[in-house]
Amino acid sequence: MFHAYILVSKSGARAGFGHSPDFDWAYANTQAPTDLVVITPPVPVAFASLVAQEVDRGLAAAGRVRAGRGREPSVRVGLRTARSVLHALGLAGPAFLSPRPIWRAPPPDTGLAGIRIPPRSLVVESALALSGRSLLYEEAMRALASGGFSSLDKAHDLLAAICAEGLGLLVPAVSISPLGTRTCNRCGSSGPFASTPCAHCGRRACSLCLQCRSMGSARECVPLYLVAAHDRTSPHAGAVAEGVDLAMPHPLTDARRHAARMLRDWYIGDSAREVLVWAVCGAGKTEVSFSAIHSALASGRRVLFAAPRRDVVAELEPRVRAAFPGVTCSTFCGGSTGQRDYDARVILATTHQAMRFYRRFDLVILDEADAYPFAGSEALASAVYRSLAPTGRLVIMTATPSRGHLARVRSGVLPCIRIPARHHGKPLPEPEVVTVHGSDLLPTVAEIVGAGAGPGSPFLVFVPRRRQAREVAKYLLRKIPGARVEWVHSQDPARDDKRAAIVGGKCDVLVSTSVMERGVTVDGVDVIVCHADDDAVFDYRALVQMAGRAGRTAANPSGRVWFVCANESGHVRTAVGIIREMNAEAASRGLLVGEHSQVVSGGEATHRWA
Repeated sequence: MFHAYILVSKSGARAGFGHSPDFDWAYANTQAPTDLVVITPPVPVAFASLVAQEVDRGLAAAGRVRAGRGREPSVRVGLRTARSVLHALGLAGPAFLSPRPIWRAPPPDTGLAGIRIPPRSLVVESALALSGRSLLYEEAMRALASGGFSSLDKAHDLLAAICAEGLGLLVPAVSISPLGTRTCNRCGSSGPFASTPCAHCGRRACSLCLQCRSMGSARECVPLYLVAAHDRTSPHAGAVAEGVDLAMPHPLTDARRHAARMLRDWYIGDSAREVLVWAVCGAGKTEVSFSAIHSALASGRRVLFAAPRRDVVAELEPRVRAAFPGVTCSTFCGGSTGQRDYDARVILATTHQAMRFYRRFDLVILDEADAYPFAGSEALASAVYRSLAPTGRLVIMTATPSRGHLARVRSGVLPCIRIPARHHGKPLPEPEVVTVHGSDLLPTVAEIVGAGAGPGSPFLVFVPRRRQAREVAKYLLRKIPGARVEWVHSQDPARDDKRAAIVGGKCDVLVSTSVMERGVTVDGVDVIVCHADDDAVFDYRALVQMAGRAGRTAANPSGRVWFVCANESGHVRTAVGIIREMNAEAASRGLLVGEHSQVVSGGEATHRWA
C-alpha cells in the first residue's frame, strides 16, 4: 500500500506518493532540507497517485508556497483535496491519519539516523540493470534481488531511489483519471477491466486489466516501474560495433535486393520514423530487413524483431541467429524454454512480450502487422510503440496492409517499399470468382475439388466458421469417394498433425477456418474460399492471405485459386485487384521470368492501393 504526501522545501510545496514516506523524506533531504507531511492513510497506488496529481493541481491553483512562510496552507490544501478524492473513490474512513506523521528537515550538520540511503553509484547501476524494461512491482523486486543489487526486503527502497533520481518512473499498473476512467499503463488499454477480489491489497473489488493478464496481473493496487534505456546500455552507440557480420543464408532476388537497399537507406538517412514494407505472400520479406538490422547493430544499437504469433517467432530465431552469428540474440515468447537475456543486442519476441520493454530499441521490425492478435489491438500496438527509444525507428512488414496504412501511404505520410514478386519469379495466382447461390455452393465446390484433387494435387478449402468446416468436409467425403479429407479449426487439438498431413502429402483435402491462412506452405496446393463474400470474417486481407497459399514453391509456382460466393463483394474485388496490381507491377519492373515477364492479366501497375 502507498501514501500520498506533501514535500515542502525552500523551493515550494509539491505532492508525491510512495511506499515508505520515511525513506522518501530521507532521500529528499540528501538533495535539500525538506519537510514531509503524509496526507492519506495506506491506500492502493492508483489512489495515492490520483491524490498526488490532484493535490499538485490544487497547489498550482493556489500558488506555490514557500517553506517557513506557509507550510500549513499547503497542507490544508492537500488534506482537503485528499479527503475529496478518496471520498469520490468510495474509500471508507478518514482521509488522513491522526496525529498526522510529519518529518521535518533535520538541522544542519546532523545525519539521517536510522535510515540507510543507498549510494548514488548503486542507484545508477541498479537502474542500468533494469534499463529499457517495464516491470510490475514483484518483477522489479526479483530483478534487483537476483542481480545482487539488494536483498528482497530492501529492494523497494532501491526502486524508490531510482525513481527519485529521475532514472525510472513509478506509475500504477492501472491508473485512475480525475473522471474515474481506468487505463492500463503496461499495455495502454482503456479496457475492459474486471473488479475482482484481490489478494494483493485485500479489497473485494480491485480493477484488473483483462487485455494483458496473461503477462501477469496488472491491477490498480500494483506499482509499475518504467525504466528507459540509458546510454551505458549501448557502449558502442555512435561507433562501429565489433563482431557484427551479416551472413546471408542465400542470395536475394532482384526484388528483395532492391527492397533491402531501400530499407537500409531509409534507416540511415530518411527522416520518417516509420516505413511500410509491402511484400506479396511468399516473397521472403524477413531477409529483406537484415540490411537495416545490420546497420543498426554496426552502430551499437539494439533491435527488436516482433511478430504477433509464437510459431512465427520460433521459426525466425534460427534464421536471425544464422544471419548474425557474432551477435547475442534472445527469444521472448510464451512457452520458450531458453534463458531470457534482457541485455541481448537482438530480441525476438511476440508482440505480447513487447510489454516487458520501455523505450529500449533503436530499431523495431514488426512482421505480419496485419495478423491476429496484433491487428486491431490497442494494447499490442501501444506495447510495440512504447518499446521504441525516443529516436527509434519502426519497420512495418506485411503482405496485406490495413486501410489505415494504405491511406497514410497515399497521403505521403508513410514511406512504402513494395516487393511485388515471389522468390521464384512467377506471378501470383489470380483468383477466379465463381458466383453461385444457396444450395449450389457445395456442389460447385465438390465439382472443383473432384476434378483436381489427388496425390500431389492437394486442396485447401477455407470456410468462415467452424461448423461449416465439418459440414463441407462431410459433404466432400460423400461426393468424392476415396479422397482423404480432413477438417480443422483453431481449437482442434490435432491441428498441427493435420497441418503436417497435408504438407507431407497424406491428406488430399483440408477444410479449414482461417487458422490455416498463414504459415502454411503446401507444394502444388490449390485453394478454394467458400462464402468468400462473408465480410464479417473474410475481409480483403484474409482473402489475399488465403489466396497466397497457392503457388508458393518453385517446383509448383502456378496453383489455382477460386473465390466461391453468392455476390462479388467489395472485399472480394479489392483482394483480386491487389493481386492483379502486384503482378502488373512485377511485370513492369522486369521481376517476372519466362513468358510472364511482359504480360499479366492486370496490365500495367496503376498503384490504386498504395
